[in-house]
Amino acid sequence: MSRGSHARARSPYSMLLGVAVAFALIAGTGIAVAVLAAPGEAAPGWFLAPAAAEAIPAAIPSAESTPSTDTSPSVEPTPSIPATITIAAVGDLLFDLGPRRMIAAKGGRAPLAKVASLLRAADLTIGNLETPLSNRGTPVRGKPANLIFNGDPRGILSLTASGVDIVGLANNHAMDHGTIALKDTLATLDRAGIGHAGAGVNAKAAWAPAIVTIKGRKIAYLAFTQILPAYFTPSSTRAGVASGYSVTKMTAAVRAAHKVADLVIVSVHWGTEQSYTANARQRHDARALIDAGADAVLSHHPHVMQGIDTYKGKLIAYSLGNFLFPYKTVEGRKTFILRFELGPTGRLANVSAVPVYLGEWGAPVVQTGASATRILQKLAAISKPMGTKLTIRAGIGYIKP
Repeated sequence: MSRGSHARARSPYSMLLGVAVAFALIAGTGIAVAVLAAPGEAAPGWFLAPAAAEAIPAAIPSAESTPSTDTSPSVEPTPSIPATITIAAVGDLLFDLGPRRMIAAKGGRAPLAKVASLLRAADLTIGNLETPLSNRGTPVRGKPANLIFNGDPRGILSLTASGVDIVGLANNHAMDHGTIALKDTLATLDRAGIGHAGAGVNAKAAWAPAIVTIKGRKIAYLAFTQILPAYFTPSSTRAGVASGYSVTKMTAAVRAAHKVADLVIVSVHWGTEQSYTANARQRHDARALIDAGADAVLSHHPHVMQGIDTYKGKLIAYSLGNFLFPYKTVEGRKTFILRFELGPTGRLANVSAVPVYLGEWGAPVVQTGASATRILQKLAAISKPMGTKLTIRAGIGYIKP
């Protein structure tokens, strides 16, 4: 896997069920191609045979040639249909504290090992990297020592093994150990082929979208934060993170991204810690981002789940909660993997939530039985005021767009 491209094995739940069959009937040639999804693989979509005019050049008649009497209409090549893309999104990823100790004991892949196959099954997997990945730098001033993080760089192995494609860096911890640790993080992500947005060596880089191409479609990802220490603000010569305080600037960035990409996904680090309810600003700004062209708004920071909403047929997750985090409360350890599909025109479909609990060292573990039901019932309850219906079947929450 590399930044700007995407290819990895799929599991059955992520594939389009059935057989994709395409027929191209061409004058003088009959070609039928059938593509069957093998067990454990996604159906590769529609495959059209090239038109005869392209596959076999027509003979150029000489002056003595007899004119053709064939009056059959020509067959134009059928345009390909853009593929449906499956997306998995998770919340805050912390590679310090418990996860750092876990890495020291069990290696860099360990923190996400129990959810890796599930994340890897999506076409596009997104998370919020809540810490730098560096062993260098100096703790920033002005923050309590217990709120200054620096993740173990070996944590990158968890991200690559889980098929994480893009991470957001726009948060209040991206520069906890200064510019040098941020630069280490950017370099580590680049070497691993993981896209990133929301922080950079200057303002332009911090505001730039990460763009990946999946199944022939360009997806732009933008990240902003409304929880921003003043000394994290970038300039033309200073590193920093992208501020989400101005909805005007955020929406302008979305419109610009829409000009170069087929789909646009946005995350904003926002809201009130330990609150299950999205505040008025979150609701206003999420809708403004969708009005500007965002196809999904997938956010975080409150350290608990917040409701799932839809607006104009687009998806809003106000807080995906924690995902790798030794959080201090039981409620802060309840979370989920949000899965959904974006169709050829950005149409939302098949939205579901896989319940997860952050156990030893704060590592995520998929839940079943009564534990799964409790997490999903909570998500259903906090989503209901938004008009969202979540149905629980076999330990998975299904959300009707």
